[in-house]
Amino acid sequence: VNGRLQFGFPYFPLSLLAAFPGQLLGHDPRYSQLLAIECAALLMAFARRSGIGAIAAALYVTAPRNFFVLEQSWTEPFVVLGAALVMFVACRRSRWTPWLFGAFVAIKQYLVFALPAAVLLARRRDGLRGVVMVLVKGAIVGGAITLPFVLWNPQAFIRSVVTLQFYQPFRGDALSYLAWWAGLGHEPPSTVIPFALAALASAVAAWRLPRTAAGFSAALAFTFFVFFALNKQAFANYYFFVLGSLLTTVAAWRPPDDESGSEPDGGAGAVVDVA
Repeated sequence: VNGRLQFGFPYFPLSLLAAFPGQLLGHDPRYSQLLAIECAALLMAFARRSGIGAIAAALYVTAPRNFFVLEQSWTEPFVVLGAALVMFVACRRSRWTPWLFGAFVAIKQYLVFALPAAVLLARRRDGLRGVVMVLVKGAIVGGAITLPFVLWNPQAFIRSVVTLQFYQPFRGDALSYLAWWAGLGHEPPSTVIPFALAALASAVAAWRLPRTAAGFSAALAFTFFVFFALNKQAFANYYFFVLGSLLTTVAAWRPPDDESGSEPDGGAGAVVDVA
């Protein structure tokens, strides 16, 4: 208004903090995003001993739209890095898994739909308590990162990070079925649709997928593909994250007869001990 921007940084603070080293050292945040892509690929490559992770990593770094995502300085490379890091430590059943899961969710607003996937990061024998502990530890980390910025200026934070997202206009050029439907001459469908179906998809994924690192990554890919494919805004950066989640699933996959890495609880699943 009158040449004055009415909102601040529109994403969670961790995205800004992750971009800061590239800006500080190279005067361009895209150096941080390039490093995030390379680090995510390394995590995929060394996730399992089978070697299939190297194939996933190669596909990730050679994806045809990588340079476009970098050119536009989209934040999804940080999101994929977060997903790959959670997958990597979950493969090792590390106690760091819940903490890193919290940092992952604190990267971007839409990752709220990743919360049901916490079920897949807890041991089955720990029951509800295990899931709660994953969420509590994750909330501690996410809160520690985000809360100082909220307290700095609560009203400005809510306006820029939360309410602004709901005022974003419907995009007829979005890569989504809603845009396709509107392009046929129909009224744009309700924006409640993607939220409702993403919530349903995340619940189904948490219910049906195995409690393994690969199950967690598959839940991300499924949930967010549904969300973006039916959203009012959906572009290359969103599907960059979906592709990254699919490839982390491949990297985390373990052959059923791989006894050396069998899960506790008779293979039923136990990603991390949260006690």
